[in-house]
Amino acid sequence: MNKNNYKQNLYRRGMEKRGQTTAYIILAIVIVVFGIIVYFLYPRIGSILGTDTQPGDYMKACIAPAVDEGLSIISKQGGYIDPEGYILYQGQKVKYLCYTTHYYQPCYVQQPLLVSHVEKELSEYLESKARTCINDLKKYNEERGYEVIGGNTVDVDVSITQKVVGVTVTAPITFKRDSTQEFRTFKFGKASEMYSLLMTAVSIVDFESTYGDSETMIYMQYYPELQLRKNKLIDGSTVYSIKNVKTAEEFTFASRSLAWPGGLGFTA
Repeated sequence: MNKNNYKQNLYRRGMEKRGQTTAYIILAIVIVVFGIIVYFLYPRIGSILGTDTQPGDYMKACIAPAVDEGLSIISKQGGYIDPEGYILYQGQKVKYLCYTTHYYQPCYVQQPLLVSHVEKELSEYLESKARTCINDLKKYNEERGYEVIGGNTVDVDVSITQKVVGVTVTAPITFKRDSTQEFRTFKFGKASEMYSLLMTAVSIVDFESTYGDSETMIYMQYYPELQLRKNKLIDGSTVYSIKNVKTAEEFTFASRSLAWPGGLGFTA
């Protein structure tokens, strides 16, 4: 082999290796770009791509963060997502659950059936999120070759009972491919002490509306897992915070009862 042929063969081999390396680099870039596209186009279901995760499991994972978020907002604002008739306390709107404009008089209950009201508030808060979850579930299964029927009507029902906040999403939907899967409701529960916090608030409001005030130490003596803070303000309002020390859940509300003019009778 002469010198020129040797150089040509060496050059040819080098170009072949470079071509292979370039192909590998291009393939790696395509894989990365595809992964990024999938992540941003399907962020809510990216964690279950390529698996056989059941629709019920997906719905629970999708809507659970919104349940925590809704409960957090409601518990800080006296049981309301968007309260009216509130006091601005430490930058937070806190709903009056018992209120009177008069001096020397007990307050009037502003929200009877508090537990039912909070259930309704949380249900309405979750509806838009549930619709988004259902739509994402439909798109995901259509991409996998399923025929998707229904899922156009979505209703959310929340029940708050001892130890549990239950969520039921009613959204009739059918998936067809090799077999048929039909779903009408998706149910799951979240461990919570919200019921006991709300019932304690109801009891305090009952004392405020009857006697004009309440004694928080009694509750803590009978229920050692509860921590109550009672902040009396100069305008005659009182802000109550009820906390479960084991779960760190808290419920805050306001009352204005047996108020004195000009701050008389105010104690910090």
